Amino acid sequence: MSGRKSTLPDDEEKSLAAGRAAGYCWERNPDGPGRCTRPPHTDGEHVDHYNGRQRITDTYGYTWS
Repeated sequence: MSGRKSTLPDDEEKSLAAGRAAGYCWERNPDGPGRCTRPPHTDGEHVDHYNGRQRITDTYGYTWS
């Protein structure tokens, strides 16, 4: 079996490209899990609308600047 073994930088680059293609900023949360799910280049805090919600009715989870 042959093929190129992926490395972390390649995986990070692919993840960023996929997140941006989906319309997300995709900046990694420096204090824990999650990534920014706001549109790219949006002013203000980064927000993860999926991870870190306390209740199912919460509209966002983790936030960071």
